[in-house]
Amino acid sequence: MEQAVLETRAARFSDRFVAYLLDGLPFMAGAAASVWFALGPLGKPPTPELLALIGAAWCTAIVGYQLVGNMTGGTIGKRLLGLRVVNRDGSGTPGFGRSLTRALIWLIGSTGANFGFIAALFNRENRTLHDYASGTVVVEVYQKSRSEGAALFLAGALGAIGLFTFQIYSGWARPTPRDRDAVSKAKAGLDVISQVEEAYKAKNGTYAANLDQLADASGNPAEFRAAMAVIFMPEPFKMEAGKPGLAHQGRRARPLPHAVVREGP
Repeated sequence: MEQAVLETRAARFSDRFVAYLLDGLPFMAGAAASVWFALGPLGKPPTPELLALIGAAWCTAIVGYQLVGNMTGGTIGKRLLGLRVVNRDGSGTPGFGRSLTRALIWLIGSTGANFGFIAALFNRENRTLHDYASGTVVVEVYQKSRSEGAALFLAGALGAIGLFTFQIYSGWARPTPRDRDAVSKAKAGLDVISQVEEAYKAKNGTYAANLDQLADASGNPAEFRAAMAVIFMPEPFKMEAGKPGLAHQGRRARPLPHAVVREGP
């Protein structure tokens, strides 16, 4: 039984990666569209709970897709590339248990910077972590020509570069929901400060020179200070006043130029 599988050519890494992109990109696009719709047209705040719910829904969908694909011998992407999933021991298409294990490990390996696919670079059958965990191997249904192989290799290389760039952007460069929430809270706090400043100026003819004056002008100094501490933690909130206008400085901010605060709404 073992020999029967070895006589079948194992799928190349580039072919598998292109199939992975064909299978995964629609789900990635769907998840991104769901987040956009929830935060945009629906106007939902970007809370961790909401994002976790959307992520869980799409993760469940793609695990189900992978499960069905494994049990039938291949997902749509694999079938388009002429690939098939079989048991490594030669016993045919994986059953429910192996298919579910493969789908779950596939999800873990995909969401974890694709570390599950790295194993395919270090064995002659290009088996991934989910192949080892489920006892499967991906093979070619037919042998491709050199031109087909070269085209798929180029597509796989470009796809890998694009996916790596996207992961860097989404993981490190792009503002996180926590960043957006902090900016939203700071903006709301600065709006309140501006209103208190205008009220102080209307009464005293000038803007408040320090935070103590601003707190007193709010009508409830203790509550005002507590609110500012929540918004601008962990570092103290600072305020400067001068003839050009006002400058507020919060956490780890560079010294701000004096920004003119205009009168009126």
